[in-house]
Amino acid sequence: MPNFSYEAVDSNGNRIRESLDALNEDAIKTELRGRGLIPISIKPVGAKRVLLLERITLKDLLTFTQELGNLLESGLPVDRALYVLSESSEKKSFRAIIREIYIDIQRGQSLSQAISRHKIFPKLYVNMIKAGEVGGILEAVIKRLASFLETTATFREEMKDALVYPIVLTIVGGLAVVFLMLYVIPKFAKIFADMGQALPLPTVILLNVSKGFLSYWWIIAGLIIIATLIIRSYAMTSEGRVFFDNIKLKTPVIKRLHLKLIIARFSRTLGTLLQSGVPILEAIGISRGVVGNEIIAGRLQAIEEGVKKGKGIAKPLKESVIFPPVVVQMVVVGEEAGRLDETFLLIAERFEVESRGLIKRVVRLFEPALILLMGLIVGFIVISMLLAIFSINEIPI
Repeated sequence: MPNFSYEAVDSNGNRIRESLDALNEDAIKTELRGRGLIPISIKPVGAKRVLLLERITLKDLLTFTQELGNLLESGLPVDRALYVLSESSEKKSFRAIIREIYIDIQRGQSLSQAISRHKIFPKLYVNMIKAGEVGGILEAVIKRLASFLETTATFREEMKDALVYPIVLTIVGGLAVVFLMLYVIPKFAKIFADMGQALPLPTVILLNVSKGFLSYWWIIAGLIIIATLIIRSYAMTSEGRVFFDNIKLKTPVIKRLHLKLIIARFSRTLGTLLQSGVPILEAIGISRGVVGNEIIAGRLQAIEEGVKKGKGIAKPLKESVIFPPVVVQMVVVGEEAGRLDETFLLIAERFEVESRGLIKRVVRLFEPALILLMGLIVGFIVISMLLAIFSINEIPI
């Protein structure tokens, strides 16, 4: 039977950290509530989190949301739940933020007002909390928020995992070539120079390239760093964002993947907001802000304008020429049935699956191409050295 470590509080607010054998997390919750304890967090034994930086990540926000939902589900008022979390959060910076939120609530502010002062809570988060407060369904909305953040975090991790091997392969291959050019080849160059014999053309080219690397590596490294900083600075400007967003929409394979990711992100955000009771115009405005492409966000503004004019959402969606016909048809059906929230969540799931599949196919094609490129570079180096050695020893090839 699995062993879980848990953290809970009793009726007096005292924290308890222990471990317990149980079939799953739900069994742990039932057991703790039977003892009069309020569960804060439950983890399988062995699950550890390494604190490298005090930067607050999406995972930290997810953990906070899940634990807040658990405490509210157990009957604790919002202020008391926040007090408990301000004492138990692992990161000092996050504890300080939760403490400020707790103080603001004690001063009479609502939860949505208190969290809106902190940049770590996105606009989507604030508006969903606000809708939950207005509708009296705060606990349910927090659960939806936790589900949304969990899905988003899982999707990001899957994308990162798919790219790990190509990135590692590129770094290792690049370092191997740099090692050969800066350390191995110069030793051979000295030997060939002492021989005083004419060398084959490939060897001469290789030795000159290696000499250039050895003499001017610091200039090359400096130029790369400067170029990177200039590109990053330009990409942070409005003009730069539009420029790079335009490139994404014109590059064949990247365009297809980028649009799928945009549709998935927009649909999941909009569906979650509508499901939580956020007004449709406000929900569309927030969803436009998370697509990550200035050009597409501008086109999506027509959807917001169409809804304002009473055209509904399906027709402006079609006129935006962003969403494929199948998505438009799904929205038409969802709009007629009054189930737009569920429709957009289904669209999000579909395009997330398609995005995963496309990324895996691209990576599968990229990996052998990268291996072939590295093989050609190393092969050229080895053959150039062998040609020189054979010519010096007058061995016929």
